[in-house]
Amino acid sequence: MEEQGRPGEPPAPEQPSSPPSADGTQAPAEPTWVSPPLPQAPAHPDAQWQRPDGQPQQPQIQPPPFGGPQQPPPAVPPWQAPPAWQPPPGYPAPGYPAPGYPAPGQWQVPPGQVPPAGWQAAPVMWEPPGPEQVAPPFTSPPPKLKPWAIALVIVVGLLGIGGLYAYAIAREVDRVQDQVAELNQDEPFGLPKTWPSGPTPFSTGESPDPVETTPSGPQASTYPVRTDEDLERVCDGWYYPQSPKFTGKAPHQISVGVIDSTTLPSRHFGSVSVPELKESIWRAWIPTDPTKTQLVGCIDLATTGATAKSCKFDDPKPEKIALKKATYRVRLFEAATGKKLLDKAAVKGEDETCPTIVYLLGGESLVSQVSDRQVYEFFRPYVMKK
Repeated sequence: MEEQGRPGEPPAPEQPSSPPSADGTQAPAEPTWVSPPLPQAPAHPDAQWQRPDGQPQQPQIQPPPFGGPQQPPPAVPPWQAPPAWQPPPGYPAPGYPAPGYPAPGQWQVPPGQVPPAGWQAAPVMWEPPGPEQVAPPFTSPPPKLKPWAIALVIVVGLLGIGGLYAYAIAREVDRVQDQVAELNQDEPFGLPKTWPSGPTPFSTGESPDPVETTPSGPQASTYPVRTDEDLERVCDGWYYPQSPKFTGKAPHQISVGVIDSTTLPSRHFGSVSVPELKESIWRAWIPTDPTKTQLVGCIDLATTGATAKSCKFDDPKPEKIALKKATYRVRLFEAATGKKLLDKAAVKGEDETCPTIVYLLGGESLVSQVSDRQVYEFFRPYVMKK
């Protein structure tokens, strides 16, 4: 009986028997290759599913052929899973955990959270810092001035002080120039008081007869006293008829102006410190309203002499300035009439105190001053006159 091959397999071809060898023996047969049986495709999943009773079977819709006759199905069923993914060359093999991440069970539960059921904590490898290890909250450090900032503040302050002094001097110079211009406008034009001596080009050689001149008296101002600057003109031969007369009950208010520089001869008014305790008396020596002044004292620098002492100043640089003895001319006028009440020449300045702040021009030296005690002794008989 002939054996039948497996259904669906072609019959195996007959292999020729090996030829006999030279010695007449039969040579061993050569091995033959037999193809393995093709794998049978498993049954379609639909074949394992049973349709419920009473439900009609839906017709299968076959897609129309596209692009020619329908191709035979591939050898591998379409439902078979694709081969596993392999990483490209040079990349690490897939695995868990990734490099740099803790292995399973090595992660600690954060404080305040509940671990899941069945989870076991790994050995503690890190502990949170204690209260003494916790960094304090950030606070900005106290500001500190750098040396260059301190030096800048000092330089700016010195420049500001110097600017104020320069402004004060410039203002004083402008005021003096305004007064000179005002005097030139008020005084009438006239011939010189004295003729020049010596022969003139048209003279005969004989000296001319002397011309008699009359001293000009005080002149009345056309406007009343407004500030201390107006009272300065009283020392220059002016008076103010609108001012109060030097009469009535004592004390009489007095304003004292001093010129203590020959380089910048500007008069400045100030209060006089007196040993009187009664308010009505010492207030007469410290006038606050120039319009009520009855007496005007004028103290002018006359000459300077020998050096009395040296005054040392540290700012802006250490320097010693000589303080020389000086003499003054002291006068007293009535503001309403211009009448001269007192005139003393060559009064020695007794106050040789070094000032705290000084401004000098052209290498000028310091001079002694007429003390408040001297001013009080000179003018007290007139201020307290009844």
